[in-house]
Amino acid sequence: MGFTESCARLLFVLLWAAVGWSSAETGGAAEITVLLLNHARVSRDVISHSEAEATRIFSASGIHLRWVDCSQTLVCHHVPGANEFVLSIVADGRTSSELVYGVAFLGPGGEGKYADVFLRRVEAAANESGFSEQRLLGAVAAHELGHLLLGTRAHSYEGIMCPVWKKAVLQRMEMGSLLFTKDESMTMKGRLAGEPMGRFPAFTKASARGLIP
Repeated sequence: MGFTESCARLLFVLLWAAVGWSSAETGGAAEITVLLLNHARVSRDVISHSEAEATRIFSASGIHLRWVDCSQTLVCHHVPGANEFVLSIVADGRTSSELVYGVAFLGPGGEGKYADVFLRRVEAAANESGFSEQRLLGAVAAHELGHLLLGTRAHSYEGIMCPVWKKAVLQRMEMGSLLFTKDESMTMKGRLAGEPMGRFPAFTKASARGLIP
């Protein structure tokens, strides 16, 4: 084996080591599968744009969303796996306030697999504010999926998990800057890596709620 070939192999090994070190530092790629139940019969065009928006929001946290349209396949007929979550778009919700756009269903320990988004309320908020319905629907979906990953008491004073969505927050959403915080991103990736929910006591004491504009 000549000197040139030896150097080439050494360079190849170093490059692969660098990739491995980089993945270790960032925690590697994380992915969740979203089983979508379109009970409200939202058009495929609106669904596609909303999925793209929610995917973009999670991608900024280093998490990839894989969407499965349950109206087009039978693979959804099972208990959700470790990193699978069920998101239902329903016509309306049964909550004490009309200003709640969605809800995540969580157990006492903060664990949950199912969330609903209330289409009529999202449409009304989009019409009233003049902002994109598709983008708002995607942001609400991201918020509720965030509850499923972060547990209870996951609302924060900034970012996508803010509980009160007034005009300034909606403007950030429209500009594409309403995202998860760094700490939320790290917590979600830890959850997907198999770390127990109990490790994050700040998120385990109250029931999750949806959005209040």
